Amino acid sequence: MSSQNEYIGKKIKKLHGGIFKDSKSLNDEKYRYCNLQKQLGSIQTSEVPLFIYVGELFISSNEKNKNNLITFVDDFGRKLIHSRVSLEQSINFVYLTRCSIMDLLEQELREKSISINTFFESIKILEYLYQLISKTLLNCYNEELLYTKFALDESNQDLKITLRELADLQKALNEATIFSITDRDDRISYVNEKFCDLYKYTREELIGKKHDIFCSDFHPPSFFNHIWETIKCGEVWKGEILNKAKDGTKYWLDTTIVPFVDLNGERYQHICIQYDITEKKSTEEMLSKTEKLSMIGELAAGIAHEIRNPLTTIRGFVQLLTENGKGPYFVETILDEIERISFIVNEFMVFAKPHSVYFSEFDIKNILSSVISFLEPEALLKNVRIKYEFPSEDIAFTGEKNQLKQVFINLIKNSIEAMPTGGNIYVSIDSNAHHILIKIKDEGVGIGEENVKRLGEPFFTTKHNGNGLGLMVSYKIIQNHKGTINVKSKLNQGTSFIITFNKKQKRSL
Repeated sequence: MSSQNEYIGKKIKKLHGGIFKDSKSLNDEKYRYCNLQKQLGSIQTSEVPLFIYVGELFISSNEKNKNNLITFVDDFGRKLIHSRVSLEQSINFVYLTRCSIMDLLEQELREKSISINTFFESIKILEYLYQLISKTLLNCYNEELLYTKFALDESNQDLKITLRELADLQKALNEATIFSITDRDDRISYVNEKFCDLYKYTREELIGKKHDIFCSDFHPPSFFNHIWETIKCGEVWKGEILNKAKDGTKYWLDTTIVPFVDLNGERYQHICIQYDITEKKSTEEMLSKTEKLSMIGELAAGIAHEIRNPLTTIRGFVQLLTENGKGPYFVETILDEIERISFIVNEFMVFAKPHSVYFSEFDIKNILSSVISFLEPEALLKNVRIKYEFPSEDIAFTGEKNQLKQVFINLIKNSIEAMPTGGNIYVSIDSNAHHILIKIKDEGVGIGEENVKRLGEPFFTTKHNGNGLGLMVSYKIIQNHKGTINVKSKLNQGTSFIITFNKKQKRSL
């Protein structure tokens, strides 16, 4: 290497720390360089070691210095990439450093510090070195581009998987739940088919409506205020709600309300996931009543036993009084009352366990007809008419007919007493392949919703002079016959008792 090349190399190395200070031809580029410095952030471009490595190669163009330059450019290029500096800006930066060296060479030539031959030889060396620098820098960006493309491909694949999973989740929610989406003002923006099927509305009828259209008037306002306060705070609410469909049918729903909040913590919508638990609630109520009846059964067995023993003794001594035919004139009355007490105790034993009932086959129409004939005179006295509609064919049923007769008497008498100003009682039998349905409907004062739930409980009654045992006995008898009693009632609109039996009754011991 000539002494003039060594001289040029030292001059280039001195540019390190003073880039563009004396540049005359690049005044228009300085603004672009300042902007680049801001984007590079922590990378100190005011002191660029690039000049040192280029200067060293002018002084000594050995393999070590060449490798040092390539290593520096590779490392510096990656720092530029991680600082989000574009390829165009990086090439521009390299161009600016090259121009700075060209200014230096022109200045040295004008001052005749170097010869014209040295000037052209330096330009050739500079051209080679900056091609090497540019190629190394481009390789860095190409590698990064390939990595970014691979990462994007993976991200796209992950996004596809996520979207597919979301679609599967939406399908699962639509298939398995009663699902709706509601905006911040509680206006419905989406409902699935199960939601429409349950509430008997079309999707068009529901979109834009508020959830209060499903209000059953069962829950107090404070119940819904608590729900709103919970989801407004961004918290999930879980509970059971009694809602009403378009046709008036009421459903118990296990409900989960999940609010969605934005970056400011403000709720912008919420989803409502519901399950129909009406049947479950009915089963729970029936089990609760059964449990209470079982307790009464144990109590009844003990009471009946304690009453029967002294009754037997009393009956025996009273009968002794009449053996010679000279007993008191009221002995017959005493015996009648003892018989009555004994009958009541036997009825009370319906609840006792173990309990033996002997079933026989009979036409259930005949039982109902005889009960209606028996109660018609009393009904007419109170201006009540009993209207009935039975199928023409016989309806064979296996059970204990005297007990069933007692149930029908209790229910029809209740209907008569529920209409103090008169009215109609409708009795009907419906029979299909699997069930027998007996319906007794009146036009009386009705029963409140809360009281309907308590019907059949021990000692619960809605009558002023009732003892709460009639319906309790009736429920127990129907239960022993593997049947169910459902009650539908509205205040001042009448009450319906619907008794359902399985068509094939098994003999109960």
